[in-house]
Amino acid sequence: MEAFESELLGSSASDRGWSLVETFSRTRRELPDEFEHGAAVLARHLEESGLPVKSYRPSIYQGVPLDTRLQCEGRSFPCKAAALSPAQAEFTAPLVHVPARDGKTRVHTNDPALLFGEGMTRLSLAALVRGKVVLTEGLSNPARSQLLEELGALAIIAINPGRAVHWGASSVIWGSPGMEDFGRLPGIVSMAVNRESGDWLVDAAARNASVTIAADMLHGWFEQTLLTVDIPGNGPAADEFILLHGHMDSWDLGVGDNATGDAVLLEVARTLYAGRRHLRRSVRVAWWPGHSAGRYAGSTWYADNQARALHSRCVAHLNCDSPGCRDAVDYGSIRGMAEAQPLVAGAVSDLFGQQCRLERPGRAGDYSFNNLGVSGAMLTSSMVPAEERKRRGWYSVGGNGGSPTWHTEDDVLEVADRKVLENDIRLYALVAARLACGVTPLLDFRLPCAQIVRRIEEVQETVGTAMDFGEQLALAQALQVEVGAAYEGPQAAPRAGRWPALFAASRSIVRAGYSERGIYDQDPAIAQAAVPMLGAATEWGRHAAAAASLQRGANRLHAELENALRCL
Repeated sequence: MEAFESELLGSSASDRGWSLVETFSRTRRELPDEFEHGAAVLARHLEESGLPVKSYRPSIYQGVPLDTRLQCEGRSFPCKAAALSPAQAEFTAPLVHVPARDGKTRVHTNDPALLFGEGMTRLSLAALVRGKVVLTEGLSNPARSQLLEELGALAIIAINPGRAVHWGASSVIWGSPGMEDFGRLPGIVSMAVNRESGDWLVDAAARNASVTIAADMLHGWFEQTLLTVDIPGNGPAADEFILLHGHMDSWDLGVGDNATGDAVLLEVARTLYAGRRHLRRSVRVAWWPGHSAGRYAGSTWYADNQARALHSRCVAHLNCDSPGCRDAVDYGSIRGMAEAQPLVAGAVSDLFGQQCRLERPGRAGDYSFNNLGVSGAMLTSSMVPAEERKRRGWYSVGGNGGSPTWHTEDDVLEVADRKVLENDIRLYALVAARLACGVTPLLDFRLPCAQIVRRIEEVQETVGTAMDFGEQLALAQALQVEVGAAYEGPQAAPRAGRWPALFAASRSIVRAGYSERGIYDQDPAIAQAAVPMLGAATEWGRHAAAAASLQRGANRLHAELENALRCL
């Protein structure tokens, strides 16, 4: 590590961050008024740390579950409605079990065959579920909920894999709905039960039982506090900035998700602010509302209202969610865009002596900046090692180091670990510093360009001679050459003289790799293949309109590749 990096890390601490974790372990941040109390607590911690705090008051749409009821044959079952489900007066309807395809219970897709098994079509699924309450396995899946609603299901009961009942989300709308999206809010309740209850209900469905369900929900537009801290850089690149961010709301007490993340952000802000003389680029730290009950409504509001600054000046964003959890000492797999592989892997190697491979970020977390073309890295970071999770009988969840305490009432202080928290503080501080302090940021855009070329080749193979992607492939290959010229040998940081042009081109490179809609839009919260503009290729031969959608996507991709080349 560079001397200034060692200096920065040597000054990092966890006292105030751990104090925040302890306070939040007694502070619910679920309902809008509870969140506001939590925001005031965080603001005091930031101010007492001597940090320059800025407060926004966005009005964001949320749907918070208050009470959910499920009965069958005189028996009541513990259950939780997914966020943004509609309020539902009590009703009774037949129950049908549609088994999830083995191993696919967390796939966020609306493909009937992928969700429920080969041979399942929209037509055959509709015949099973119309006018019934659907029982199936897995955690919340908004795309599945949307599909079943479209096919006439009256409600959904998701059988969670273990003893816990997990909160989740039901809407595929990313952020607060606009006028064009409002009618697409969920129209049926999606709720969860645990494995024991689910097994009983599977047997009940086999004997043609009916269920009675009801859900009380708090829906509406709520003013919520969004806090930021700006740490100024020095010199000609100071207008460029790194966005370091995470959500402040929780389910119940939410210690591992995301009080620990809020603490990491606080301590990294303290570390970088104290060492700000080393920063060439500025760093902006943000704490979002509306992550859970608003489907990333806080970060989406910020993307909307700071769109031009983010597009023109934000070099990269780093998301912080569920760090600092007990026994989470494995950094072998972290999510992030391809260009961040050398950045994150280098930091992990230098700090922990581990090899790290970046996985493509799914359409989840607060990655609300893809359409603006902003490179992103991180989300969850430290994990309990996979072998240990398997030994403990844990199943796949979305945070808490892999612990099934995620999104449950068991996410309490005992989930967190101060030593692991300190590891994650150092990791985020080092990654942010290497983006902010280098002559050019440690981002290798040769890697996503290679992915785009491969994806175009795959799509061409899929469609054969029915469509020609020769122009797009030629542009992507030319872009590979031009981007390659911005680097010197194996160095992962671009040449200083080429950085301004490469930065401008990176907006289109990121959009080509990770977005489908326009620059100021948000794609839905549904799984996407690489190069989403060509996503219709996954429906080739199965949907009559795939060719039209694919051609339109190819046109958008052509424009992005042309723009990137023009910038270079």
